[in-house]
Amino acid sequence: MWIRSGCLNIDAGENIAHEVIGITRRAIAQKVSQELQANPDAAPMQRVHRARFSAISAGALRDAFSNLVQPDPLLSLSVDARQELDLRVGVAITRLLTWKCVGLARKNFSAATKFISYGPCQTPALSFCADRAHDIETFNPQKFWKVEVAAALPGKRQEPLLLRWSPPRESVVTSNRRRIGRSGNNDGLEESASFDKKAASNVVAIAAQPGSYATVVEVQQFSENIQPPLALNTVALLAAGSKAMGMSPKKVMQTAEKLYSAGFLSYPRTETTRYDQSFDASALLREHLSHPEWGKTASYLLRSKYQKTRRAPSRGKDAGDHPPITCLKSATRNDVGGGAEWRVYEFVARNLLGSLSDELTFTRQSAKLQLAHGESDTSTETYFKLENVKVDSLGFAGACPWVLRDIGAGPPKEEPLRFQKGQKLLIVKAQTEVSQTRPPAFLQEHELIGHMDENGIGTDASMATHINNIVERGYVVLCDETGELLRPPRPPRPGQKPLPRQIGRYLVPTSLGRSVMDLFRENNRSEATGVGADALSPALLARPAIRAQMEKEVGQIAKGKLDKAECLSKNLAWFESRYVELEQSLSRNRINDFARSLVPTRESLRYWRKLGAFENADSNASTSAPRKNTGKRGSHQSRGSTSGTKRKPGPMANVTGSKRQKGGTNRGKQTNVVR
Repeated sequence: MWIRSGCLNIDAGENIAHEVIGITRRAIAQKVSQELQANPDAAPMQRVHRARFSAISAGALRDAFSNLVQPDPLLSLSVDARQELDLRVGVAITRLLTWKCVGLARKNFSAATKFISYGPCQTPALSFCADRAHDIETFNPQKFWKVEVAAALPGKRQEPLLLRWSPPRESVVTSNRRRIGRSGNNDGLEESASFDKKAASNVVAIAAQPGSYATVVEVQQFSENIQPPLALNTVALLAAGSKAMGMSPKKVMQTAEKLYSAGFLSYPRTETTRYDQSFDASALLREHLSHPEWGKTASYLLRSKYQKTRRAPSRGKDAGDHPPITCLKSATRNDVGGGAEWRVYEFVARNLLGSLSDELTFTRQSAKLQLAHGESDTSTETYFKLENVKVDSLGFAGACPWVLRDIGAGPPKEEPLRFQKGQKLLIVKAQTEVSQTRPPAFLQEHELIGHMDENGIGTDASMATHINNIVERGYVVLCDETGELLRPPRPPRPGQKPLPRQIGRYLVPTSLGRSVMDLFRENNRSEATGVGADALSPALLARPAIRAQMEKEVGQIAKGKLDKAECLSKNLAWFESRYVELEQSLSRNRINDFARSLVPTRESLRYWRKLGAFENADSNASTSAPRKNTGKRGSHQSRGSTSGTKRKPGPMANVTGSKRQKGGTNRGKQTNVVR
């Protein structure tokens, strides 16, 4: 007798296969007994196999049932161990926290609070959000002076060019709010600003003189390239969905699974980013030749790179599970149903074509300009920078056009300006603007996914669920860049103006989320971060390293290097000790502190606005009188401090980049000249 289990996720599939075997074992035994009674000489078929497939298509199913494999009991045992640990640890600590704190949470935070939960993955994920909130709260702003100088090329009818001032290195200002997308560089972007007021004022005073100009004194060219994206796995899809599509990880996964069930995508739960040797790139490209949006790209790849070969580039990592996420067939917006389904399908298709393409190559021209006095033609020691990007080979950007914006390139048909040594640009605008450095922004969903992936928290199948849990249970709220709660996607009513588009998906910890994290901490923050903390501290319950260690040991079961019973005994004993320590630490005073720290979410958001944590914050927030410290979350007392001293929040910055904030005043802006 054959039992064929066509389960999809490798480890979970093995576990389900063994559940099927266990349930049907009695029926198998009964069938064997009947066969032996009818024919004592018969050799009954007792082998059990399973089918593994990553796509719901005729070919994939045929191949799977033609190459059946035996279920792996060790993989199944590792899944059982992980599930048992998560259930027993999570239930025990959740009951403790709920018993101690849920009544106070209902009274002071929200009456809808059902329980205070703990999870070996959920709580470390929350810790990343709480750590960023602590960084924002303890941030000390510094005043700086931004220089805005614009120049025009003689005889050119175009918008003035904004020159980036190069201040002395010891006083340069870098932004922790913006990222450079060039060649994957994530360093802070240097502002055209300085902490030295005198230096900034002198530059503007010279540039504001009639007839002042900037001369190109040096031109450098750099050839750069960016490698194509890797084949798509689950983590990359979830991050892109949150960052570029404005969808929650849970929504992205639900949409991808729907497309998979409909036969449009391959299985969307995988850690692999490398195509195997059986992947036929040319056949897939032929499938997309007639597509109205990227058919030309597929045609070009077939005529050039894949004219004589079908092999895809062998880049990325083979995790040994399912192949990367790909499109199984060509489809239009109407075919998949539009909306979220189309956004996910389009991204998968474009990433697929991009991963099969060549690298993007471009030339970056950097011009160094020197400021000169107007009438006297006297050069100064003040320098500016201008950059242009010229694309040499479009490569994968033909399928993934958003990368052109990241490198600072204009539209493909637009010829960039070219600079020559000795060229003079007339200064048409010069002004200074006083501002203040701003704290880092709250974590976005795609950033949290990256942290979870790096620290081994959750799997490709569970990350979206863990993030959704901390949102649904009120530990964090999702806000846009202005601090407004994200609205559900609803079309406007007839005659109603569309609401402003919300940008960003920021995970802002609520007072409940931060207070729950405080319950795991000792008297100082060093123990919360694991630096100098006692190895038996309950603070370790909330740290990512513990989950990573547990995953490592569970993985040893799958490799046959560790016994399941031994793994369970060791980990349960460790968690039991932490449970006892946590229970003993939850004194009456600590529970009272928990209650006092709870405030409604709206009040928490007002507090973060006053600290300048969001864009377009009210510039007058810093001038309001500090509230009396009541001990509740939202007061201006710095968290994590053992001294108990109050931290006076610094003024909010009006501007961090080249754009002024909407709704702000002109008080902080000192204009020398605008012509």
